[in-house]
Amino acid sequence: MTQAGDNMRRRLSQGNQVALRRSASFAAGAGLLLAAVSLLMITGCAKPEPLTREKAESLIRESAFSREPVYAEVPMTVRFGPRSPMDDFDGKSVRTFQNLKAAGLITFSESHDPDGTATYVAKVTQNGFHILGTAPSARGPALRGRICEKVVDGIRDFQRHPTNPLVGRAELAWHYDSPTDLYPMFETKINKPLKKTFLTLISFYWKDRTWNYDVTVRKTEVE
Repeated sequence: MTQAGDNMRRRLSQGNQVALRRSASFAAGAGLLLAAVSLLMITGCAKPEPLTREKAESLIRESAFSREPVYAEVPMTVRFGPRSPMDDFDGKSVRTFQNLKAAGLITFSESHDPDGTATYVAKVTQNGFHILGTAPSARGPALRGRICEKVVDGIRDFQRHPTNPLVGRAELAWHYDSPTDLYPMFETKINKPLKKTFLTLISFYWKDRTWNYDVTVRKTEVE
């Protein structure tokens, strides 16, 4: 009985030691996990370095294209007469029809009512099908073509807020370039001269643990 009792006590002692080692290992792992979570909370909530010109430029590079396609439109139906006199855009639309027809991209019909109303209706040809798309517009369905590219030149006149280092503003300079064959045909394009610098006004700020920016003025001319 003595030998059996000694063996039982040894087994109980060994079992307790294993349990203690497992408990200590679990406590150590839990401590490491808690420390990692605490570190993430600290770093996630920490404020960033003050806004700089370099940071503002990187935000634009990460979310904006350096080159962006630009399109022009012309209504597929142009109508004017005594009740709705022809305006400047109507005249440009008819001339755009004539340009696109000369290039073999569309055909158009012309009709005149007894009251003097003139109606022009455009139809895309087989050649124009792969070049011209369609889109809705304020004057009804329109033909749409790629005429050039918007090219970003970069940030200028960066200013950080005088009292809040996480807020700033800047001007994004850009211009129209790389005209396509459609550029001179679409006389309905509005204010899209080539090589001329335009500005987009942007505000930068830190919110929800990340940098953000808003466009305050989309397009303005350089004074």
